Amino acid sequence: MLDQPVRWGVLGSARIARQEVIPALIEADGAELVAIASRDRARADRCAQDFEIAKAYGNYAALLSDPDIEAVYIPLPNHLHAPYSMAAAAAGKHILCEKPIAGSLADGVRMFDVSEQHGVLLMEAFMYRFHPQTQRVLELVKSGAIGEPRLIRSSHSFPLHLGNRDHDYRWDREAAGGCLNDVGIYCLDVAQLIFEAQPTSAIARTEFRKPHSAEVSLQGIVDFSSNQSLVFDCSFVDALQREYSVLGERGRIRASMSFHPGRNQDVEITIETDGETRVETIAAVNEYRLEVEHFSRCIRSGTDPAITRDSSLQNLCVAESLLQSARTGVRVRMDS
Repeated sequence: MLDQPVRWGVLGSARIARQEVIPALIEADGAELVAIASRDRARADRCAQDFEIAKAYGNYAALLSDPDIEAVYIPLPNHLHAPYSMAAAAAGKHILCEKPIAGSLADGVRMFDVSEQHGVLLMEAFMYRFHPQTQRVLELVKSGAIGEPRLIRSSHSFPLHLGNRDHDYRWDREAAGGCLNDVGIYCLDVAQLIFEAQPTSAIARTEFRKPHSAEVSLQGIVDFSSNQSLVFDCSFVDALQREYSVLGERGRIRASMSFHPGRNQDVEITIETDGETRVETIAAVNEYRLEVEHFSRCIRSGTDPAITRDSSLQNLCVAESLLQSARTGVRVRMDS
């Protein structure tokens, strides 16, 4: 059994599934994509035909009841992550769920509780963590290349208003949309990954534009228990930005085109220390494939995923605190 590929199903035919994760599942070692489901059977059939997937279902429950499927990938709108993750867990399926893991902290706690009750793994799909660029930044920080990291500056934005996407669920607060949940969450996660500390307070401001109910831009500051801070911005209306810098006592590391560089694009890391600057080029790689391979290995070996329950819930806690701060205009403490 250990040498057999994990049999996967996909709940939904969202853009990210079609463009990124389905190709990654087909390409990945240790994984076999056997089924796709959509609320529209014709759409599921087209997707199955396009990618040569053996089974297509016209509803999600039918896929979850298929005993041949061991794991599911969930790319559904954010407010549907919790109900379908818990349904998948109850059906005995391991779950790779798109970020944010849930639309609220309370839902996130329930999702992990149910997964643990049914003995299945649940991992949030932060594919950027598996990219060699991220791994190299962590290696440099841990080696002391820039001294103690003190500050992270991060930006993640893209113009969602372009490309005839006016009806995208991400404009809708009721669907747990908004730029923080969609792109700002990466900024929160990379700070957690590098600082390895508990957040203590958050402050933010947001911008809204009618007719959308969710925030279109947000700027925030998150302080951590280690006297370290994240300063970040995210947006659905600003020009494309995907980068972060780590500032330490002796220098700075800058990761360009981070978070989602594309499988065919090389990326760079700039290291500035002791008055000298050097640039490292990281070869293009499919980070989604690496993510799928990691989670499949965890399923087969029974080991815990790299992205843990505590990690995912911490991001949700910080996100809720930032939105509360934006609503009230005051700093929100998380350490009381």
